[in-house]
Amino acid sequence: MPVTFVAYIDESGDTGLNRVKPDSPDGATEWLILSAFLVSSANDSNLVSWVKDVQDGIKSKRRDLHFNKLLPFKKSMVCAALAQKDARCFSVMSNKQNIERYKNKNLGEEKAWLYWWLTRLLLERVTDFCERLTPIKQRGQDKLRIVFSRRGGLTYENFKSYLELLHYQSVNGKLRLRAGDIKWSMIDLNEVLVMDHHHRAGLQLSDVIAGAFYEAVERNRGDIEHCEPAYAKQLEPLVAKSAKNNALGYGIKTMPNLWEMDLQDQQKAIFEHFGYSPRGWKSG
Repeated sequence: MPVTFVAYIDESGDTGLNRVKPDSPDGATEWLILSAFLVSSANDSNLVSWVKDVQDGIKSKRRDLHFNKLLPFKKSMVCAALAQKDARCFSVMSNKQNIERYKNKNLGEEKAWLYWWLTRLLLERVTDFCERLTPIKQRGQDKLRIVFSRRGGLTYENFKSYLELLHYQSVNGKLRLRAGDIKWSMIDLNEVLVMDHHHRAGLQLSDVIAGAFYEAVERNRGDIEHCEPAYAKQLEPLVAKSAKNNALGYGIKTMPNLWEMDLQDQQKAIFEHFGYSPRGWKSG
């Protein structure tokens, strides 16, 4: 079956839950960001040149692009250039303070359950976007290729099994959580791949997306104490919108809901930029 879209998936932050920042200064990251960089199959062959484009004017000894290794002015240049490309991006942003020490009984001993759960939320939105752009007569034939950046500790065959379980639950009306569902017409398990960051230009561009949104909300990043939302704001032209023209809840999905979070003003800035009302924040 033809592949018409390609989604490159990368993350910023970690899956640790035993001790989480900021209450534990030396604990796991407060946030885990999972991002997808989505292109048409026609543009997929252009991504090597796109990486060269976004690095134009940046002197670097590195052959591949790593957002967190760039100086601030280079991050801004990269995001501004990337925002002009014919692509879309999606980010699921999990604040882990509310799930510190939580274990998911439904996934047994699978240590990567949080990563896969966020991937499900991400794919619900990515597949919906792709299906909306797919002619009705082509639905079920045209497919999405999903490319993960290889990450230690993840067993990608387990993710395929998780997708198979979700599909079974979906077609039989047995989904445990019914708030959303993947558009299964876009899914082909043979098109779920894992590759190394430096081997795929698309993964380097998804790294930019994940890194920019991570810096917008994560405090205490080494020697840097404050959030920096400027880079994620520059990516606004890429952020996918729902059929109702909403970015929040679609191109940007948070866990838990924003009104349930007790965030600092500096962390609220990126969400207010994308349309969240200041009146909606948790009080007290």
